[in-house]
Amino acid sequence: MRPSDCTRLGGADLRTLLQLRRRLRDEIVAIPRDQLREVLYALEQTRRWRHAPPPPWAPAEMSRGEILRELKWRLDVAALPELVAAARVLDRIQQARAAARLRSRGRRR
Repeated sequence: MRPSDCTRLGGADLRTLLQLRRRLRDEIVAIPRDQLREVLYALEQTRRWRHAPPPPWAPAEMSRGEILRELKWRLDVAALPELVAAARVLDRIQQARAAARLRSRGRRR
């Protein structure tokens, strides 16, 4: 998707953007702070790549509540490629958490 494509979305892209935005807003509240930082980092890196190769960036040291506020604000203004990148990171985090849960259940038996 070219940067000029981000200004006007078709119906399917707009629906995808709204669904991803809602999904991310609902699911980020259940993950730990370090993993929230990963989602924030993915959003920022994708936004920066749309304009030019990004210089190194690290989120400022924030509490979990501050990161949640920042993420929710960024989700409201993010373009579709940024939301897709954040959703990929969230999927990876959730898969890792599910695998860890299964491993811990296996140890208890």
